Amino acid sequence: MSAFVHGAEIGHTELYELRSTADPGAARIFAKCEFRNPTGSHKDRVFAFMLDELERAGTIAPGMTLVECSTGNGGAALSRAGRDRGYRVVIVMPAGMTEERRRQIASFGGTVIETDPEGFLLEGEETARRYVAAHPGSHYLDQSANELNWRAWRSCGTEIVTALDALGLVPDRFVCSLGTGGTFTGIADVLKAAHPGLRTTAVEVDRSAALYAKRHGLPFTHHTHNLMGLGPGKVPANLREELVDEVELISGDDGWAVMKELIEKEGLCVGPTAGGNVFAARRLARTLPPDAVVITVLFDSAWKYFSVWDGRYAQYATDDAPYAAEGAE
Repeated sequence: MSAFVHGAEIGHTELYELRSTADPGAARIFAKCEFRNPTGSHKDRVFAFMLDELERAGTIAPGMTLVECSTGNGGAALSRAGRDRGYRVVIVMPAGMTEERRRQIASFGGTVIETDPEGFLLEGEETARRYVAAHPGSHYLDQSANELNWRAWRSCGTEIVTALDALGLVPDRFVCSLGTGGTFTGIADVLKAAHPGLRTTAVEVDRSAALYAKRHGLPFTHHTHNLMGLGPGKVPANLREELVDEVELISGDDGWAVMKELIEKEGLCVGPTAGGNVFAARRLARTLPPDAVVITVLFDSAWKYFSVWDGRYAQYATDDAPYAAEGAE
């Protein structure tokens, strides 16, 4: 299982209603199972769409080198898509990401350049730009700022609307954590258009909550954390802030604890960012009537974290978070 591939189809994942982990008397929670995409994460949807559009525009063509900054999920998705289409792929990744992520990228032929973990994604993005400048015939996709990222997620939003329509349900809330901002933006854009009464909650890890700080007039400092893919150290360029009604915080421990609960009680073999989304969704569901509907997303797979199963790894310190994540379970 060196490539850790689930299947060939991208998208059309299940909209799963939480059962064993739902709180009695709280709102219903439905989770989009994006971890069931081919490379075990939501990023397959992004890079398949992005390469389609860039090839159509003549921006890239097989034989070129594609460069991306990633904590690993996007790196694997791009490496697989690039291999299948005849590209070389270089992934710039902060040191300290899991061994499973590095091995999966390599299994698809991708090359990893590691950067200082203290600089996290900001340093990675700058390293990617320098690489492209020094290597003619290469192209930086820049998922953080490229609007093709969030546009890719409109398909997921449409799938959610269709699934809810089939069940005769109207969504009341959408809850999704922020990394590049693309997943939140693309889905929220479609859900709000279809259901104007829907309200959204953007979720940030408390150790790198740039949007929360901005909205509350607080100084922002990025702190290292253990929710890979979240908290990039800035308000992501792909986040359309007008789509965000509320911002809530979670801690890394919230995500890791609920991840293991989802695995044990729901049979959903997801990663800690999925756990973080469900933590925030359950916290919100307790404040809503039982006939309300909350939607969230399950980003990636548990096997990507086996080597750091306790959620503690050396590169990430455990000093106090700058903002308090309320409502711990």
